[in-house]
Amino acid sequence: MRLFIATPIICDKYEEIKKLFQECIDAKWVDKSNLHLTHLFIGEDEPNKYKNIKLNIPKDKIVIDGLGKFGDKVLFLNVTNKSAKSINSQLQKTLNKKIDYKPHITLCRIKNIKDKDTFKKLINSYKIHFEMEYKVYLYQSILTPKGPIYKKIYEYK
Repeated sequence: MRLFIATPIICDKYEEIKKLFQECIDAKWVDKSNLHLTHLFIGEDEPNKYKNIKLNIPKDKIVIDGLGKFGDKVLFLNVTNKSAKSINSQLQKTLNKKIDYKPHITLCRIKNIKDKDTFKKLINSYKIHFEMEYKVYLYQSILTPKGPIYKKIYEYK
């Protein structure tokens, strides 16, 4: 099974952001119901290995503040609080992994930027700020021609 550990995200401004950016980019948008903060991508493995992991889930909330991008490839919601890294750190330590981690919520994968100036201005000027509680799940990712289907397998408490 293709697995990852994440917190689902509800973004009330998703459609507004999508509409705003459609004039300046061609992109494959993440389905609104699939928005999430990935704590760790696992890949192909057996889910039972990951159900007994003990996580100290932060008591504060995930803070989403503004937009960001990875080069010209990914547009994302920026996650700004330090506690967002703590779950990833715990998982890397427990599973003996070492990866660079930038907490974010992918909105779309960019195919083409039609207007770079407008794209940059929108990223820098768009105001979005909200908070969400940490609800951490082990997910199965099923890849289909229409896009991925995410199934919650286990909730960490």
